[in-house]
Amino acid sequence: MNLRFYCLVFFLLSAAIVYGQGNQSAESIVVFDPLFWKDQLKLDASQRQKIKEINIEYYERLYTIHEEPNRQKVQVRAAQSLLQRSEEIWETFYPRQRKKWKKMWQQNYVPQVTKDT
Repeated sequence: MNLRFYCLVFFLLSAAIVYGQGNQSAESIVVFDPLFWKDQLKLDASQRQKIKEINIEYYERLYTIHEEPNRQKVQVRAAQSLLQRSEEIWETFYPRQRKKWKKMWQQNYVPQVTKDT
């Protein structure tokens, strides 16, 4: 049961990323937990606490969504929940942190296209 749940969560997160790309620029989507990069982003204590609270609410919503019998509704609600989490975390960042997040995203997670001549 737990393996199914985690597989479902992974699938839903992947679907949410694709779904959310139409609503936000790729750099402003916060899919990964920024607490892993708290030092690089220079998150202060109140920001870290707020992000922890956002994450707790997000995972609680995912757990309640998991109980929904209709899988299509689960996918849509999970995607919406991920976007909501992303927007809430994005609003927690200061302008310099947003710029830093975009730079980190560009360097590490956006495929670089190179021309071979």
